[in-house]
Amino acid sequence: MVIIEEFRIGNYLLVDNILRRVCCLENRERNTEDKLIGFENDDNGCEFENAKSERFERVKINDQILQNLGFSYHTYFKLWQRKRPERTYSIELDADYFPLDFSHQPIVKNMLYLHQLQNLFFIIQGEELSF
Repeated sequence: MVIIEEFRIGNYLLVDNILRRVCCLENRERNTEDKLIGFENDDNGCEFENAKSERFERVKINDQILQNLGFSYHTYFKLWQRKRPERTYSIELDADYFPLDFSHQPIVKNMLYLHQLQNLFFIIQGEELSF
């Protein structure tokens, strides 16, 4: 089960242990039973499932995911860095994957999941972080 309010269209999650991109979020009522997440399926269509489904799982950040997203680890500084677009702030992550500010202090506590990193990246850099 995932918390639908944490997700945006374009975020990734695991559906039956397969990485899928969210293509639609439907919140018909405030009732939890009516919250649906649409995700891209193998036919490039959008398949819907109740947000409370056990099929969904958040994607934990790990080294391989960061490398696939264009981050590189610098052993001297012990930081993950990604080349930044012009006129935006750089995002650096420490060895535990926590985003750091300019003085290398964590700016977010307990950021463990890919969708959280995607959301932060979009807020700071104004573009999607995707594979």
